[in-house]
Amino acid sequence: MVLIMKTAQKLLVFWLIIMFLVAFTSSLVYLVAQQTVRLGANEQPMQLAMDTEINLEKGQSAVQAIPANNVDISKSLSPFVMVFDINKNLLTTSGMIGSSKPTYPKGILDSIDKNGEDRVTWQPQQGLRYATVAIKFTGGYIVAGRSLSETEKLIDEIGKVVLLAWFACTIFSVFALIVIYIFIIKVFKTRQKIS
Repeated sequence: MVLIMKTAQKLLVFWLIIMFLVAFTSSLVYLVAQQTVRLGANEQPMQLAMDTEINLEKGQSAVQAIPANNVDISKSLSPFVMVFDINKNLLTTSGMIGSSKPTYPKGILDSIDKNGEDRVTWQPQQGLRYATVAIKFTGGYIVAGRSLSETEKLIDEIGKVVLLAWFACTIFSVFALIVIYIFIIKVFKTRQKIS
């Protein structure tokens, strides 16, 4: 009986180590996937900001340099561009929130003076989140952004898949642990009968 208890303790310790590794791996997989998807959302805003900078440096006005179509960013998934002057006043925008021009945090524009660019998640109001890239150009600042609603849905789905995989692994490992324990008991009883 003592041998069975010692074996059960060893099995339990081994199982706990495996479950720790499974939980760690699952967390790492989720973190890498989440960061990859979220950082990928900056690609389109960065391209728009750089294209706008090129247009401005060619001599186009702020209105001419940004996309012609105004979009309601509270409803649309379309990207948008905002151009600010050197004093951080909004010159023009291709994105509106309803009928109002959005108010981008001046603190982010301040940080661009030191770093040259900034990439942040901007939440102008509850339920509206945007991947934004802000850069400095000769005459001021450019901010380009896009909605994170679809990106965050994808991240949620990834989280559900990773959680489901972790849960399935836990259930199967518990089942395997029970089967191994039963097998050990049968082997021990068989040996006792032979002895």
